[in-house]
Amino acid sequence: MAEAVAYTIPDHVPPELVCDFEPEYPLEELKAPYALLDRIREQAPDLFYLPRDWRPGRVTGTWVVQTAELMREVFQNGEVFSSRIIVGGGTNVWPRKLVPLELDPPEHTKYRKLLASEFSPKMINGLEAPLRKLSAEIIDGFAGNGSVDFMVEYARVFPIIALMELVGFPLERREQFSKWERTMFQGKTTEERQAAGVKVASMIAELVEQKRANPGDDLLSQLVKAHIDGEPIARDKLEDMGFLLFLAGLDTVTAGLGHVFRYLAEHPAEQQRLRDNPDLIPEAIEELVRYHSWINTSRVLARDHVFHGVQMREGDHVMCATYLASHDAASIPDPDRIDFHRAPNPHLGFGAGVHRCAGSHLARRELRIAVTQMLERVPPFRLREGAELAYDAGQVTLGSLPLVWEV
Repeated sequence: MAEAVAYTIPDHVPPELVCDFEPEYPLEELKAPYALLDRIREQAPDLFYLPRDWRPGRVTGTWVVQTAELMREVFQNGEVFSSRIIVGGGTNVWPRKLVPLELDPPEHTKYRKLLASEFSPKMINGLEAPLRKLSAEIIDGFAGNGSVDFMVEYARVFPIIALMELVGFPLERREQFSKWERTMFQGKTTEERQAAGVKVASMIAELVEQKRANPGDDLLSQLVKAHIDGEPIARDKLEDMGFLLFLAGLDTVTAGLGHVFRYLAEHPAEQQRLRDNPDLIPEAIEELVRYHSWINTSRVLARDHVFHGVQMREGDHVMCATYLASHDAASIPDPDRIDFHRAPNPHLGFGAGVHRCAGSHLARRELRIAVTQMLERVPPFRLREGAELAYDAGQVTLGSLPLVWEV
């Protein structure tokens, strides 16, 4: 069963803006991950107060913004809507700060610039060949079997190995890393998730010390050798950055792969369309990222602020479920229809503003390689008959995706 959450509604919240929504299923058994957000779209105003934040580890209520306009304003106004939200206050399970995600400008800018240079399109182009080789080897390992649990044998393998090699994590600990990652996002209790987070933080600390003593060519070593304001990056900041890279790289692309391949498995005509027109794959990826926008993030009020006529107080939380903004009809015409030719496509699947996902170029490239090579190497695939699918309540990640095809 989901953990019971006690809550109170702050005195400054107008009663008419309070909307309570219960998940369709216990959080550890989500069968329809967007059903709750779709009910919010249908029933709640553009800005409202949710007294029970259902996301793992959350213990307070939160404001919710629905429209693309409001969400962009929250993302772009870091002076009011701060990212300094995770450590302290008991609002999440991570034992470390996520740097630079949880920093505000100008401090954020210094650390963001370092990561942006490592994840630039030019740098990602240089990774194309090894990424394609890795992906092909994984797919060829199961292509002749006629079936695969795609989440287990590909989605939790390809992006994880790619990130571990890029960052400098030891590949021999991949299974352990994957287990910790699943527990952090899918553990049934806060205690389970916290324990896994502590193990990850301890592992990151060990790696930072190793790289400081013997740096190589990997990303973590580059950060160890980097300087900010003329000084080496402090050890605690290096550990914070390593923790963020672990979380972002080991789950975000995995979640996206699950959404993309479930859609292709359940829509054979669209799958065949991409087989016949591989040049359409980049636009298809962009539209499927838009449609499934699976990132849920938050901001905290740095000071009292009146937002579109609503009084918010310092310390209030604001949920930005990007799925809501990416399905805002005022920004995306006919948003519930998937259109591989959609242009423009101003979705918020990777966020917006200064905290827009630094690894978005890598994520897009990995998704593109996965789709291209699966369609090249595997016959038309479909969901195994009778398969029951379930998601976690964190990054909206499928636990299993059994696919079958004719050998």
